[in-house]
Amino acid sequence: MSTERIWELMARKLADEASDDELGELEQLLRTHPELHFPVQAVTDLWHHEPQPPEDDTLHTSYQQHVTRMQEMGITIGQGQEDNTLLLEGSRRPSRRRHIWWVAAAAMIMVACFFYWGSQHPPQTASLTDKSPASEITTRQGSRTRVQLPDGTKVWLNAGSKLTYDKEFNNALREVTLTGEGYFDVVRNEKKPFIIHTEKMDVKVLGTQFNVKSYPNDQATEAALIHGSIEVSLKDRPSQKIILKPNEKIVVANRDTFTAVNNTPKAHKENLEPLVAIRHLTYQKEDSTIIETSWVENKLVFEDESFKDLALKMERWYGVVIHFSDERIGALRFTGVFEEETIEDAMRALKITGSFNYKFQGKTIIISR
Repeated sequence: MSTERIWELMARKLADEASDDELGELEQLLRTHPELHFPVQAVTDLWHHEPQPPEDDTLHTSYQQHVTRMQEMGITIGQGQEDNTLLLEGSRRPSRRRHIWWVAAAAMIMVACFFYWGSQHPPQTASLTDKSPASEITTRQGSRTRVQLPDGTKVWLNAGSKLTYDKEFNNALREVTLTGEGYFDVVRNEKKPFIIHTEKMDVKVLGTQFNVKSYPNDQATEAALIHGSIEVSLKDRPSQKIILKPNEKIVVANRDTFTAVNNTPKAHKENLEPLVAIRHLTYQKEDSTIIETSWVENKLVFEDESFKDLALKMERWYGVVIHFSDERIGALRFTGVFEEETIEDAMRALKITGSFNYKFQGKTIIISR
């Protein structure tokens, strides 16, 4: 019954009727049901969209058909008398209370269908070596989200990111795999280290705040430490441990960027190492904002950055695709901050300081001379 309680508390939360105790209960229940992070976020997004007045009874009929199917399956969906009519007649808008209970009922139907399908389609028997993730949290292009893991650790995920962890999380170890970018506020536990796996590096901590960026298309993988300490090991050199201090970051080249060892010719790649650098965090001059973590505050900050690199960030930030008809335009460099600007505002601002033209083709932007 805990899942039903989650949706009941979600309904009260979205209707601004939940007490502090109920909000605490909801948070605790979500920790024990990480698989519901996605449907909870979906319901939240649905609630923040204004409902459109129905033109006919199609939605109501569809809902009734779902309820009938649930009843045939032996699943009962509870519904109070005053909520019997889910949509008002005519063109009047549903009340806020009725809309929130419609959202909760729709969510319950989704969850009930999921569990019923799972009961009718049991998973294939897996070998002991199989280790499929029990939970996967993703953010699409143009959106960011915050989640709380079962151990209480808070994670902010940037656009186009994915965080996975298996059912053994928070037992002997706390391990997650990250593709994209995440800001972590890790609950300290000296007996259970927190480990983040990326393509190029592993980051091990006991409890601290830091940022990890590992996008496949970026030139480098980074781990930036705000305070505390973190231990970094490179996939190519797992025995070597690098300890970062506060205000430091490690940068590891993603592509075929190599540095010669003892002036060895670059043709012999077996004698070369990937480019690794320890640098200080960068701060915005105007207000001392840490650029590496500014996205957590919904700021896209760029400092003397090439248009080509900035375009990758803008694609994720705004959920668009940017093409350069002339690659030389990608060498233009920009400094600035986008916070509340739309993609149209951002392109107009860049054009003022850069010599280029652009046009929109749906979600694609063509940059030209």
